[in-house]
Amino acid sequence: MMTDELWETVKIYLKDRLNQNVSDDLRFVLEQSTEITQFDGGVFIASGNEFDLFVVPRKRGKWRIRSEISNYLMNMAKRYDTIVVRICEGNNKSLRLAKHFGFKEINRDDGVIRLEKQSWVV
Repeated sequence: MMTDELWETVKIYLKDRLNQNVSDDLRFVLEQSTEITQFDGGVFIASGNEFDLFVVPRKRGKWRIRSEISNYLMNMAKRYDTIVVRICEGNNKSLRLAKHFGFKEINRDDGVIRLEKQSWVV
């Protein structure tokens, strides 16, 4: 389960980046159908080998995101040969972070960039 603060962060992201207004029903669906891994100020939401990372605004740039991501990627690499993230065009901080961790752009579709990482490179 996600904290209310993290859910609000997800909703704001979906509105600002994807122009999607979502109801709280989506929260229930996500909590039932995806793997949610919370940490101090953020959450990974995964469906199979694909994940998203959300960080509450008050924690951005103020904690050890790189170690959280490294640990998360190591756990994903134990289960999947390829790890996938999708990042909206214009989200330069997230793109830079993904590329730092070895994700490579695969394609762009309707303003969303698909990046993949072979897990043996973790």
